Amino acid sequence: MVDPPAGTHPVVARAIAVVACRVLEAEIVALTRGATHIVRRENFEMGLHDQPTALRTRLAGAIERAEADPAVEAIVLVYGLCGLALVDLAPRRCTLVVPRAHDCVTLFLGSKERYAACMQADPGLYWYSPGWNRDKRVPGPDREAQLRAAYTEKFGAEDAESLLEMERESFAQHTGAGYTDLGLPDDEQQRDYAARCAASLGWSLTAHRGDPSLLRDLLHGPWDEARFLVVPPGQRIAMSVDAAVMKAVPVAPPGAAP
Repeated sequence: MVDPPAGTHPVVARAIAVVACRVLEAEIVALTRGATHIVRRENFEMGLHDQPTALRTRLAGAIERAEADPAVEAIVLVYGLCGLALVDLAPRRCTLVVPRAHDCVTLFLGSKERYAACMQADPGLYWYSPGWNRDKRVPGPDREAQLRAAYTEKFGAEDAESLLEMERESFAQHTGAGYTDLGLPDDEQQRDYAARCAASLGWSLTAHRGDPSLLRDLLHGPWDEARFLVVPPGQRIAMSVDAAVMKAVPVAPPGAAP
């Protein structure tokens, strides 16, 4: 564990479980080589972001499994709020730690403040990052080809084109593309891929230098209140309407009115 900044009182743990989205798998591996305090790891497919209720159920199961391991003292979720998927997650035995972030872009940029500044400067950005690129889930020729094949097989060619047009319209709110990474060996290739995808949609691409500090400190500590939500047993995650993004609130006792 690293030493806490002067004047702070962060929470640390000697043994943690990491539960993460595969969109950040390569970055997590790079930042945790030789990390003996991580005693358990579990990753989930990035496609679950499209199903917040299902993702919440999977994460709740992962928390239960980690808490059943007596070696685990704290559980780190490498997720943002992600369409409210984290809301109502509640630890029973271990401390639960999550970054104050709406989504994974914040973990690439290093802070929710920087992410907010980027979006304020250019609110029409669609964000590309290495993990999403590798899975070919980002808007561009590969995604459209995959969808066309799947739609044609299931619905026929004519309906497939109609569905693809709806897909294109869903991205009409965006006016440009942003790209960020943490400088891993193949990230330059992923940046080029993002530029080609953006060009196919008529978007210009702006590269934003990544900052590993938020993800690194999430994985290693310390967990200061400004950047991380630390949820003790008996509390649950709730959305916060202010810049804190999320907060911890008491779990209602059985039989209590909602």
